[in-house]
Amino acid sequence: MPLVLGLTLFGCANIVAPVGGPKDETPPKLDSLRSTRNYQTRFQKQDIVLAFDEWVELRDVFTQVVISPPMAKRPEIVRRKKTIQVIFDKDEVLRDSATYVINFGQAIRDITEGNVNPVVFVFSTGDYIDSLSVEGTIVDAWTEKPMDKTLFMLYENSADSVVRTERPFYFGLTNKEGKFKVSNIKSGSFKAVALGDLNLNYTFDSESEQIGFLDSLLALSGQLELAPQQDSLSLDSLQKDSLQIDSLGKDSLALDTLQKKPVLRPAKPPTPVVNLRLFAQEKPLFLRSKDASKYGRVTLGFNQLPRAAKVSFDSVGQVVFLENEKDSVRLWYHHPVQDTTWRIFIERDTSVDTVLVKSGLREGFLAAAKLTTASKLTGQPLKLAPEQPLTMQFNQPLASINPANIKLLEDTSKTVVQPRLRIDSLARRNLQVEHPWKEGVPYQLQLLPGALTDIFGLSNTDTILQKANASLRKDFGSLTLKSIGLDSSKAYAVQLLDKPDAPPIKVWTVANAPSFEVKLPLMPPGTYTVELIEDTDRNGRWTTGSYDLHRQPERFVRKKLEELRANWELEAEVGF
Repeated sequence: MPLVLGLTLFGCANIVAPVGGPKDETPPKLDSLRSTRNYQTRFQKQDIVLAFDEWVELRDVFTQVVISPPMAKRPEIVRRKKTIQVIFDKDEVLRDSATYVINFGQAIRDITEGNVNPVVFVFSTGDYIDSLSVEGTIVDAWTEKPMDKTLFMLYENSADSVVRTERPFYFGLTNKEGKFKVSNIKSGSFKAVALGDLNLNYTFDSESEQIGFLDSLLALSGQLELAPQQDSLSLDSLQKDSLQIDSLGKDSLALDTLQKKPVLRPAKPPTPVVNLRLFAQEKPLFLRSKDASKYGRVTLGFNQLPRAAKVSFDSVGQVVFLENEKDSVRLWYHHPVQDTTWRIFIERDTSVDTVLVKSGLREGFLAAAKLTTASKLTGQPLKLAPEQPLTMQFNQPLASINPANIKLLEDTSKTVVQPRLRIDSLARRNLQVEHPWKEGVPYQLQLLPGALTDIFGLSNTDTILQKANASLRKDFGSLTLKSIGLDSSKAYAVQLLDKPDAPPIKVWTVANAPSFEVKLPLMPPGTYTVELIEDTDRNGRWTTGSYDLHRQPERFVRKKLEELRANWELEAEVGF
């Protein structure tokens, strides 16, 4: 595995950052004249010295500094004044004809503002430096936003477990545009992984970390070509390194050593481009909280939307209704005959949680409970959309309606009209009042005492008044959504949103069809977004990826529509 370097600091005076003056935003600069020459070939094992123009410090060396290919012995990294030194173990044997890359990550910083110099030191024990490279972009799989400071990692080991047990053979870091480039790679096949490394240890070891991966191994190769006659010991390179010509006669270097035999090196092919989608794996569902302290209601809180939770219970003659609200499940119950103890079972994967519902709570609850609206009425009229019901929510599930105690008054003349009344079967706390509303006409709903009865046998004891105004049809727009060229062997989910990052207001599923079309004639004006999801698991929604199951996040297309205006028709097409 690639080796992470340890840190040893020798005694030196305490370093104190200067106080005052403009903020230092310049990272420490490498002094090439006093540093070990980078990109050497025929490298012989020696201490590597990196000299800077100012005092530097080392941070998180154990996690930040990675060397590849890995070494058998851990080198030391030490700081001495304005230098950083890499000291190889005396027993370390470098591989023949291998290019080594020491990536210091964000370890080297100045002592004033912590400005980073991301030094990469490269050397080869052979005749050439490996010159293959790979570049690409990493985006968030759902938001499609570029991912900054995200790792792109290459492994020689192709085992799935390598991302959890080893550090990468090569790696690069994305910029604000989500782009990366990794250079000095040797020929071979590599496992390519993107990682949102929250704890900066180059391993996938937290369920909160995002990951992305290439479905197949990344093969990198280049043909051999004839290297130029001059190499790192050529006369030109010596002059560039500020060495004097006459020193050749005094040192072990001689002019005839500059005459090298032709050698072959890998030709540099076009750089492959890899684009990855970073995703958070679905976290295991677990019960976070439970509250059965009050009669008639048990609240179960989960760590996420409890789509995979199965709720069952002992049957002791109780009436039960389930109600989902975000990441909670509310279980309403009532014993018509007797108050007794019973259990609720919450199944999730292979685990089962049990909640005990105790007896003895009913009498006190019934003595104080009251059926009212879920929120206090303000007296302000509701805005009724054409062909939509007037909906009122109450604090407890409804069981029955007494139409004789309900009046709907129309217009300023307060003409009594007969609406259709019903309890929402999916949300039993909701009363729905349906009527062919007349445009621009005011209405008043009167719920007299005894109009409604809840599952506990309690009725409203006060008169409840709700005013409403029917909207004009011309105040709404017409929206038609289309998608053509669909694969009739696949399933799709279509979602319509009126606000970014909000739950969809409408969802449709499409299967075994080459196209999709729906017309929405009475939509409030606004700017909508439509999402077309390739629903591979046919669950009617977008599903994230799974590294362990080799499953990529589901493909989708997101399209922001033109603004829908009042009394306007808008047609939009979305597709892959």
